[in-house]
Amino acid sequence: MMKNLFRKLCILSISTFALSSNAAVILSTDFSGIDGDASNVAWVENDVSVTSELAPLDTSANLLSLFDLDNMFAVDQNIHTEGSWYVDIFLTVSSLIDGIELSSFVFDASIFNNAGNLQSIQRDLTFSFEVFDGVTELFSDSDNVFAGNNNDAGFNPTETVEFDLSSVVLAGGSDYTLRLTASGIGGGNNAGFDDLVLNGTSVSSPSAPVSVSAPGSMALLLMSGLAFLMRFRRN
Repeated sequence: MMKNLFRKLCILSISTFALSSNAAVILSTDFSGIDGDASNVAWVENDVSVTSELAPLDTSANLLSLFDLDNMFAVDQNIHTEGSWYVDIFLTVSSLIDGIELSSFVFDASIFNNAGNLQSIQRDLTFSFEVFDGVTELFSDSDNVFAGNNNDAGFNPTETVEFDLSSVVLAGGSDYTLRLTASGIGGGNNAGFDDLVLNGTSVSSPSAPVSVSAPGSMALLLMSGLAFLMRFRRN
């Protein structure tokens, strides 16, 4: 009986440690509460902090407006006739960790007509994503979310976009810029995004204070139980 209990505790302990090492949400927002103004975005932040408001800019760095939409980041600029736009998210990584191993950047991309309503017909849209360490580019990729212009029935004006960031590591105590750029060719439309999530794994510094999560607390409890059983067996 003691052997079976010992074996089960070992298996549960190993499983718990495995769970605690999985990638987690580093930064996210669903843009709840914004209404044509992105200065009050509510962020979920884990080991990072956003240091400025979201301000869409065109290629000449002119400040652009958002459509007056609830819970949506939608820029009032026709990307075909008025040019592409971009938005920067400025991050500072906590100095209490060694760094963050990123895994993915995910968001929902949408196209709108010039009145700020979701398009009923497809219009070409590409989103590019970049990560900068100061002026150094750490990552760059693009996704042609909606390729070309057509009038297909059943068109969905919102698609999920995901960028693989498994090669990118953010250092603790450092500043970074995440840049999203919307562009397109052909017929006219506007673009926006929602439900933004940055995923990754934080790496703790040995000298830094460590906050023990629920899985971590469970692991410590299990290890204490194992130590007790081993001592009991010796006695």
